[in-house]
Amino acid sequence: MSVICTQGVVLRCRNRNEADRLLTVLSPDLGRIIVMARGCRKQKSRFLAFSQLFCYGELIMHPYRNIYILKQAEVKNSYFDIRNDMDRLYCATYIVNLAEAVATSGDDNTSLFMLVLHSLSYLSYSSRHPLEVALVFELKLLEQAGYRPVIENQAISGIPVHSETAHAAQLILDSDPEQVEQIRMLPLVRQELNRVLPIIIEEKLELRIHSRSFLNLIP
Repeated sequence: MSVICTQGVVLRCRNRNEADRLLTVLSPDLGRIIVMARGCRKQKSRFLAFSQLFCYGELIMHPYRNIYILKQAEVKNSYFDIRNDMDRLYCATYIVNLAEAVATSGDDNTSLFMLVLHSLSYLSYSSRHPLEVALVFELKLLEQAGYRPVIENQAISGIPVHSETAHAAQLILDSDPEQVEQIRMLPLVRQELNRVLPIIIEEKLELRIHSRSFLNLIP
């Protein structure tokens, strides 16, 4: 029986039977996969820690039909602090939902994987406004997908915005994920990007993620 070692971050959890859970996991080398964590809902299960939303770890699995059976899991980061703040939880949930929608199966997804981890780290440990993290994720995701928004002096992909908004979007697109932390957004910039980016995502990626509506509740 073949054994596969990879990294993974949990994008979705679904209970199955009395103690099992099906995990939708993003792996850098395998892409989006379904992982069966048997018995993980039992209190003393060795998979209990990993089988939580947002959890990132090292996995040892074996393939079974069109899924993988989890054999070992070493948690690297649970991003637990995200759960202590509703605004951060809203943004993190949307980020993993969007990542699940765009991830491919059986392919290299390293860039998306790293973008998800950077975003979860910012939401968990940074003082940055959580909505800004989600907006940066959207911009970078569009770029990765081959739909880098066209920035003009007062427009993003043809949608009129304030020049400050266009400038901030350009800086984010031109920066590495590690450098984005230094780019701050005025409330006007957050408001306009929050209006414009879902329009572009729906047009270019043909996606409308339900959990994005919760981002409009964030002050």
